[in-house]
Amino acid sequence: MSKKSNVWQFFRKANVDAVATCCLCKRDYSRKGRGTTCLRNHLKSKHPAEFRKLSEDIRYLVKEEVTDTLTQQPISPDPLEMGNADELFARCDEQLAQVFLSPRISFDLIESPRFISFVKALNSDYLIRARGYYENILCHGIHKRVQTRVEQKVDLLDAISLSSSLCWANNDGLLSLSCFGISNDFQAQRCTLKCKALNYEDTDRVAYCIQNLIFGLEMELPQEKVHCIIRDEATALAGALPDCCVSRLQMCVRFALQESQLLQNLSSKCKQIVDHFASSTMAHEHLKFIQEIRLNQEPCSMLDKSPIKWNSTFEMMGRVLKMKEALSLYAEEYSLVEIYPDEWLDIDLCKKVMQPCEEIIKMWSDPSTTASSVIPLVAALRDSLQTDVHNFGSSVTICSFARKLLEELEMKFADISTDIKYLVATYLDPRYKQAFFNEREELLVTNKVLQQLASIRGTDEVQPSLKKVKLSSAHIKNESKIDTILDSILASGSGHNQTAATCHGTQSQLKNLLYLYNSEPRIERSMDPLLWWKTNIKYSPMYSIVRQFLSAPAASASNVELFAESTHLYRDMQAGLSTDSVSKILFIKSNSKGSFDHRD
Repeated sequence: MSKKSNVWQFFRKANVDAVATCCLCKRDYSRKGRGTTCLRNHLKSKHPAEFRKLSEDIRYLVKEEVTDTLTQQPISPDPLEMGNADELFARCDEQLAQVFLSPRISFDLIESPRFISFVKALNSDYLIRARGYYENILCHGIHKRVQTRVEQKVDLLDAISLSSSLCWANNDGLLSLSCFGISNDFQAQRCTLKCKALNYEDTDRVAYCIQNLIFGLEMELPQEKVHCIIRDEATALAGALPDCCVSRLQMCVRFALQESQLLQNLSSKCKQIVDHFASSTMAHEHLKFIQEIRLNQEPCSMLDKSPIKWNSTFEMMGRVLKMKEALSLYAEEYSLVEIYPDEWLDIDLCKKVMQPCEEIIKMWSDPSTTASSVIPLVAALRDSLQTDVHNFGSSVTICSFARKLLEELEMKFADISTDIKYLVATYLDPRYKQAFFNEREELLVTNKVLQQLASIRGTDEVQPSLKKVKLSSAHIKNESKIDTILDSILASGSGHNQTAATCHGTQSQLKNLLYLYNSEPRIERSMDPLLWWKTNIKYSPMYSIVRQFLSAPAASASNVELFAESTHLYRDMQAGLSTDSVSKILFIKSNSKGSFDHRD
């Protein structure tokens, strides 16, 4: 039996052996590798009647069905219209290179026999190259395109805020620089300007890497465009507090816990209980049996899936408290560390003290949360801790912990009442305005805003009228403790003086503009402040400073998630992938959603 494919009844070989000519449309096709898959695809795309005739061969029908299922393309594109085979394979090379941007996919994939066989089944003509070939595609062609898109986006922003962060675990690290801004149509945007992969060899020069993070950028960043730089604890200047509010609040909790020896002893007891069940499968299964059968409860695990979280100690104590009844029954049969009644009470009260801190850190960690929320949330936390100190007097341990936490809060956040970036951002947020200011702070903010308005007056173009959009609040039940406190503060301050302070030497219409803004009722906290500004065109002279001050995030943009899903790249780095290449691949990954991610 002839082994020649029956597709040749519709094609003939040209004078050049690597070229086939379609007998139906007389078009030539370059057959690199001399396979027939692309010839059949041409028939399927351009000559369906002849393709059906060809498909009478049942073996071919089975092969086409498998191929279409794998590629999820019901109709294959015409290779003649896609260009020659070199162009087709070049596109395949780039698509395969981008596979390594996916989480947990290492360059080892292309050396796997199963993967090679799979690719050959899809297209026997495609040749898988060495890993260095795809590394070059990512780190030169794709990286350059992404870099260009990021530069174009940043160029369109009038003002930007930068943030630096450092993630470190198991002798591997990721140092990153992120950019926040607000476009002219009031869309909040974020991108990553630089990623730098670090390993154990870089430990001694991390400070040098941080210092050169901004100066080593491949793109020009005008100094006058940078509104502020938010640094986390690991990238803060030596001897200075971090600008990142999440880092500051975590420091407050950490220092307060270190001062409480009784709480540390209690957490050690909880740790012994957790370790007991972690080291014994039989004990863990018996505890699960007690929960399900004897208590008719939904079983929950004692083990911590994220032991490196900032609040892992308090989460561990919370899990132990949740399983108090099951642990008591277990302790009746087996030896277990005993927790006394007053200690159970301390764990419960500690959880209540920590709840607002955890809620606030979660809010600040959201990239959509701006610097305007810092002063209000610190005020709400202060009220919460003062209430806890008063209400939890029955527990000396927790009362002392709450008091120490309050002291740390007052010290670590003392400067926000004089920091203009937080004061003006809060004022320009229509949800808060002057609700958290005293007279001195009001005057300071008003003078700063009037000064800014006077300096930019006449430089902004008049924007076209925008259709009024009705702002609606989110219909979500408010169960957050810190939200309840914050709403209470805003409600009690509803009669706050909303007149504009006078400022000598400024023009009256600018003061009238601020007076008009101050007279507007505050919007609900669930509403979008940027949408409010966009729909109130009468305040267009203030647009420039709004985009400047509301561009600042509340916290440094941490790339912990990117770092966690890129452990395979660090393994590749140990196997020979250069640090520079890993850094560029991380940069592409962090900007993979079109260079800029909307913060909404």
